[in-house]
Amino acid sequence: MANPISSPGDPIFYLHHTYLDKVWWGWQALNLPARLSDITGRNVQDPCVGFPGAPNGPNNTFPFPNGTFPGCANNTTPVIPQSVDGDPGNVTTLNHVLNMFGIVSNATIRDVTDIRSELLCYEYV
Repeated sequence: MANPISSPGDPIFYLHHTYLDKVWWGWQALNLPARLSDITGRNVQDPCVGFPGAPNGPNNTFPFPNGTFPGCANNTTPVIPQSVDGDPGNVTTLNHVLNMFGIVSNATIRDVTDIRSELLCYEYV
């Protein structure tokens, strides 16, 4: 299921993601106007923090020797890009571009937030 090209063909992947979409829509429907436009959060991982407890996280030095991460030695701050896939700095916006890996055209978060939009055009009954 790690392959972005073939994983949608796996029945477990399909069932998992369709259910997540349904749960997401149920949450959005509780306050639809706000939840179609309210978005925030980082869109890049802090390389000095990693994913704690994960194989490449700060609790495990693989693949970096001596437990150091690039750009994190001596309390230095890693360089954060000025623009990431349509967003300023490292803050996610509705204009963030979602990479579709060439399967279909890339879309923005704004394009896929509303399942009733022209791009998605479906509903749960």
